[in-house]
Amino acid sequence: MVAMNEACEPYENTLSIDELRKEVRRSWDREHALLDAIRDWPELPPVKVMDILSHAGKWPADWERGKELQRKHGRDAVPPRTEYELGLGVWSRMRDALMSR
Repeated sequence: MVAMNEACEPYENTLSIDELRKEVRRSWDREHALLDAIRDWPELPPVKVMDILSHAGKWPADWERGKELQRKHGRDAVPPRTEYELGLGVWSRMRDALMSR
């Protein structure tokens, strides 16, 4: 932790222009994938959305739900990766709650 009387160095971004462009593009793609999925609420969201939502998952309930959907739709639709299965469980729980209204 920096003491109040110490001078702080200003932040200097060390990424190159190309690296910054890639980072902005990656963020843009993830954000728009999520927005598009929320707009349409498909049963299976894009893999990017599964990855984003995996951070909000409840273990093991959402993972088990995602595995069940993976068995139903196949590994081409839901790649065999814990993050995707967990994110799909979160998505399914949110979708079910919205569709029940």
